[in-house]
Amino acid sequence: MSRFLWLMPFFALVCSLPLCAQGASQVFVSTGTAGKIYSIKTSTGIATLLISTQGADYEGMVVAPDNAPGTAHPYLVYACDSNNNKIVRFDPAAATPITPEIVYSNGALQHPQCGRITSTGDLVVTSKDPGAGWWMFPGITALELGSAGSPTPTQLDAAGGGNQGVAQKNTGDLLIVDNANNQVLRSPGAGFSTNSNFINSGLSGPVGIARRGDGDIFVSNQGSQNVMHFNAQGQTGAVCQSFTNKDLPFFMQMSLDNTLYIAVSGGTGGSVRAVNARTCQMITSFAVPSKAVGIALPPTTATQGVTASNGNALVNFGFAAFELNNISGPCGGSISVSLLSPEGIEKLIALTGTPAGALDPAVNLGLDGFEAVFSTLNMTGCTAADGATNNFQVADLVSASVTDPAIVVCDDPNSNCQPALTNLAQIGVWPIGGYLPQDITTGGRKSLKCNVFLVNSHPTNLAGQEAGTFCGFESPVNNTFNFAANAQDSSAASSFKPGKSVPVKFKLSASSNCKQPLITDAIAILSVALIADAHGNATFMPIGLVSNGSSGLAQPLFKADNNQQYLFNWDTSSCIMPSGAIQTCPSGLYSLTVSFLTDNTAGNQNNQSIYTSQTTEVTLK
Repeated sequence: MSRFLWLMPFFALVCSLPLCAQGASQVFVSTGTAGKIYSIKTSTGIATLLISTQGADYEGMVVAPDNAPGTAHPYLVYACDSNNNKIVRFDPAAATPITPEIVYSNGALQHPQCGRITSTGDLVVTSKDPGAGWWMFPGITALELGSAGSPTPTQLDAAGGGNQGVAQKNTGDLLIVDNANNQVLRSPGAGFSTNSNFINSGLSGPVGIARRGDGDIFVSNQGSQNVMHFNAQGQTGAVCQSFTNKDLPFFMQMSLDNTLYIAVSGGTGGSVRAVNARTCQMITSFAVPSKAVGIALPPTTATQGVTASNGNALVNFGFAAFELNNISGPCGGSISVSLLSPEGIEKLIALTGTPAGALDPAVNLGLDGFEAVFSTLNMTGCTAADGATNNFQVADLVSASVTDPAIVVCDDPNSNCQPALTNLAQIGVWPIGGYLPQDITTGGRKSLKCNVFLVNSHPTNLAGQEAGTFCGFESPVNNTFNFAANAQDSSAASSFKPGKSVPVKFKLSASSNCKQPLITDAIAILSVALIADAHGNATFMPIGLVSNGSSGLAQPLFKADNNQQYLFNWDTSSCIMPSGAIQTCPSGLYSLTVSFLTDNTAGNQNNQSIYTSQTTEVTLK
């Protein structure tokens, strides 16, 4: 059985819109050679001076979790002093004026530009020097603030003609702005030692870059005084914001709710512009006493409304998703997602009473070392037939090192953290990038308002599971998982035309050779994610499913037919996208995962699924 616990939410927001624009509570702004870093309170627009260092050149910045054991800081700000070949960090909540800690100074890395944080707490920075590429400070977030300790940076790749901004794809890959060559490079994780061209048109003196939740990309151009908007594949560029007079866009950051913050330098001062990244309409502008160059955001939140259709509700944030199934009554309210540091997750894990090392944080690959936490505080109804239970799944992009993901649930006041006091059961998985036995997430069943996040569990073998056999996916869907290699073979994927039905079929047998007797009373659920676009580029997009009727009443459930096989006809003409739009599924490679909601064993008291799940791949083209 999966392990669970209870957690207090960071935010509680109710919205009537599909995705509320709440933005960040504060914004950190650097001013280049003015040597100052400000904090702007977005509710008032008041700028507070945090740091003033004579002769400093504070440019690129990034907010990182503080993972030092027992730390009292939920996050720290890292800033690159580029002209002086330094990197500093500080706690923005400290009493002002703040003297930042120098964590790097005058080594092999020259003219650094911050930067991103990996899921393992490494700081990645670029260099503005031609051919110096990008560098990594491994494990820097685990070092206590003020310890004067810092790992030696390692050069990962020497590409680029003078690199500036860095963003993370949903899959954790890095996007690096090559300023001199007017392009954006893509470097795949986890090593970031190679690169390929990602955007090479529509750019003129590019500096800043940011990623929207669903993968769309924004790049600031100083040569053409604009911000360009590209799709998740780096194509179909269009102007999102234009600037006049002496205003130049520098670095940018995106909040979880897709508010784009742009640092802008002017003739006599600077500003930070908040833009709705879905509509490219400016929301507001904040004045800065000096030219605004770098920008960083504290952990933010995003909220979406919940709407049920045919017993199913998919709340898709793009970088993560929350799906409710088996809904039988009224359903509404909202789901929120917030960020917590791994150290914060560790503190909550300690409250569960599980043995040390039994559970580890499962950090999202594309969220700068933070973990996504879902809040159901403001969800109403959405229950199964018993009127009390909410059945759900969680989609979250985690690394392959998370080999046995499990759900953790915390109550709103963060006071009840004993798994024995909860009545929760594993009901399924969602494929995240998305193969078994690796890189999956688990679902759960709950009856209380709570927050939900993932952990990597290290379970012991439990007795009582039924010795049933999954007999493979049946024609026309091929089996692509190679058990000997423990990997998927994409070349074996079946191909279908977008807009057509994909019949996903399988049988279950109580015998090991897939003969009679067959198991026909299992309840199985299908989860689908786009994992590579039509050009073969890795991506991440959970897809909401619609069937043509050959499935259970509550989608996306299978139903057993007269041939003792399970069938779900996936209607690819009606896919629910992260925006909520229903359209024909995009061309590309998809992972299809079947998971089981029942154990079918009368003597099993452990509420175990009969199998974990089974995954194959199909191509739409």
